[in-house]
Formats: sequence, structure tokens, C-alpha cells
Amino acid sequence: MKEFVLLNGNVVSSKGIHKADVLVMNGKIAAVGTGAAGRKNIPFIDLKGRHVLPGLIDVHVHFRTPGMTKKEDWVTGSKAALAGGVTTVLDMPNTRPPTVNAHSLQEKRKLVKAKALVNYGFYAGATPQNFQAIKKMKGVAGVKIYMGSSTGNLLVDDRKVLEKFFSDKKHIFAIHAESESCIHEHMKKAGLSNDPVIHSAIRPPECAYEAVKEVLHLAKKYGTRVHLCHVSTQKELDTVRKFKNENVSVEVTPHHLFLSSKDYAEYGNLMKVNPPIREIADQTALWEGIKDGTVDMIATDHAPHLLFEKEGSYPTVPSGVPGVQTMLPLLLNAVNERHLSLEKVVELTSANPAQRFGIKGKGAIEAGMDADIAVVDMGLREKVYRQYLWSKCGWSPFEGWVLKGWPEMTFVNGNLMYEWRARFGTIKGREVQFDR
Repeated sequence: MKEFVLLNGNVVSSKGIHKADVLVMNGKIAAVGTGAAGRKNIPFIDLKGRHVLPGLIDVHVHFRTPGMTKKEDWVTGSKAALAGGVTTVLDMPNTRPPTVNAHSLQEKRKLVKAKALVNYGFYAGATPQNFQAIKKMKGVAGVKIYMGSSTGNLLVDDRKVLEKFFSDKKHIFAIHAESESCIHEHMKKAGLSNDPVIHSAIRPPECAYEAVKEVLHLAKKYGTRVHLCHVSTQKELDTVRKFKNENVSVEVTPHHLFLSSKDYAEYGNLMKVNPPIREIADQTALWEGIKDGTVDMIATDHAPHLLFEKEGSYPTVPSGVPGVQTMLPLLLNAVNERHLSLEKVVELTSANPAQRFGIKGKGAIEAGMDADIAVVDMGLREKVYRQYLWSKCGWSPFEGWVLKGWPEMTFVNGNLMYEWRARFGTIKGREVQFDR
């Protein structure tokens, strides 16, 4: 439908909720308000009081293209996103080959354009040798710097190289902040073990704290814009509070918000992830960071691996968990349990990501914005079933959890791309544009 009306919805922004109709024309939101249709004979969908959210923007996903498509591709990743109310994703560079120069970016663009069912953007990856190539790259969400080792071979842990990158005012730098030297030190202390709980000992909070402290001092020195990925500890947040300004943004993940180290007993290697799942005190600190505004956004770090890869012994199991489909249901359930407001969910998953990364036309249900919309039923109580998980990896650490509040319809650029629980559209998404 080129034009239609969403009738009788509760439109949610970061500032409030109001009853309104939403008129969509040619992929854009044309009007929001009572009687927004304005004319007769326009097709409509009666939402019967369901809530209308701006489509979520997940600023941290690994859709594994190119080179690792056995784990995920842009069809399966898109479907998982759509089923989770996510309409825009920003994809990380640690693929095979990695996205580290203009040529690899262009090749990736071609592959994704042909497959993506959601809107998308890309990060470039920093290496010790590619500073000049990064300076020339255009149209990227930011530059990812891995200070600690993770999936792939992108690692920048030399202070001189970091200083060179931080002198670049053009880009936002998304930081995986774990000190590599600290990790190696604790790896020696930990010794050999097949117990997954050792992962949290090998990469303890001090490794994250040391790296975050270094990043924040460099950002202050050079006036660099930095985005701290998957912050997971109280020590990191306490440090951020001392340096927080318009150049510093903080992301936390659902798995750090909803899992703690006590869950190793049940989930084992399924929850092996970098940085590790933390103690309950750190989990509590993340929620406090959300409440006081230290945390700017929630993103999934969706990092799928096939189930058989997660079933080996601890040293051989890759780090990462899927999350793009379950983020919104987990947060809606948290709203129902009064841990946060629906307005805060929109702020953390739509408004702030669009504003911080300068994503044009996204992040709000307002006239003139792109018609990226998630319609949610706050009263729908359902279990996370494996057969309805659309990521190619086919599992979730939250499988079996009963959650109240689910997305029922997802629109991308005005196209109905997902209907509860298994109907998907086929119209391709678009690469986003950045206002900077």
C-alpha cells in the first residue's frame, strides 16, 4: 500500500504517549493525530489501542556477511530483526574479509543491498595499519576499534596507534573496551579449565575498566566522539560519569541486563560472550545507569554462532550470543514489570541511536520521518519458542522465557514487513544516510 492509516493507536515517543492515528504516504509518515487520514477511502489498519513505536535501531549487530554466512546472512538476520521490531541495523566490520577500506566496504554494500529486508549501515574496522584508508572512507556509521580480542583478527592495542585514530575528528569511534594485556595476564592466572565460568575470570571487570579509562582520557585529549560498546560493569559506569559529555555515548546489551554470572550453571557456553556476563551487582549498576541517563542506548551485539559450535569444550567455543529478535520483547516485559517506562525504551532504542549517530529520517513517529514503525501488544504473553527464532543460528539464551509484550507488526519504509508470528515481506531495505 502506498498510503494507509494506522487507526486508534497509542503513539510512543521518548517524551510521552498519546492516542493518535498515523497516516503513511509513499514510505513517509505524512501526519500524526486524531483523524490523521483526513480523506475517505484510504486503506486502514485498526490497531485497537496497541502501541506504536518508532522502529528500533540496533547500532551493534554482526550479520556475518561476507565470509561467515553459515552463521547468519542478511535474509535470516533481517527476519530476526523484523520479528523483534527492529527496522534499522548498523553492522560491524569483523567479517571475512573485514571491512577495513573503501574497496571492502563497496563489496559488502553490493552483497547486502541484494538481501537486506531492513535498513542498514556499516562500520569500518580499525587496524594498526589502515589509518589513512579510514580517513578516506565515507558514509560509514563509525569506526570500530577492538582494544581486546574477539571474533575476527581486528585488534588495536597499541597506545600510539590509538592516539593516531583519536586525532581524527571526522568519525565516531565505537570501542570494544577491554585491555588485551589485562586479559592475557588473567588468562595466565586462570590456567586451563573447561568450566565456562572461567570466562568471567579471564576477562574480569578491571580489564574493561582499564580500557574505558584510557579511551575517555584520549577522547578528552583530542575532543574525539566515542561510543562505548557493551559496557558491562559498575566500574566502567562510575568512570564514564566523570567524563560524560556530548562526545561520549554508552551502550549496554540485553544479555548483560537480563543475565548474570549465576546463570552459567544453566546456560554454560551458550552465554560465553565478550565482555563476559557479570555479577548481579554489575547488572544492577547497568539498570541504575539507564535510570540516571549515563546509559544512552541499548543494542544487542547480535553475534550468532551455530548451536554445535557452542556445544564444545570451553576453550574451543566461540564468544557471542544472538539478540536482535529478543531485545524488544525483553524490554517490553521489563516495562510490564515496572523496571522502566515505554518512553524510556523508545529513547534507548530509537531516539538516542538516531540522534547520536546522525541517522536521517529515523527515530520518531513524526510527520516527515521515514515510516519505520513497530506495533506492539503490551498485553500479549508468549514464550520464546525455538521454532519462531529466525536467526540462522536457531537458538537463544532466552529460549523458554515467558515474556509479556511483543511486536505484532513491523513496517520498514512504509512496507508491512512482518506480521505475528511468521509472515514476512520481501521488499528490500535501504542503506541509511548520516547527517554529518
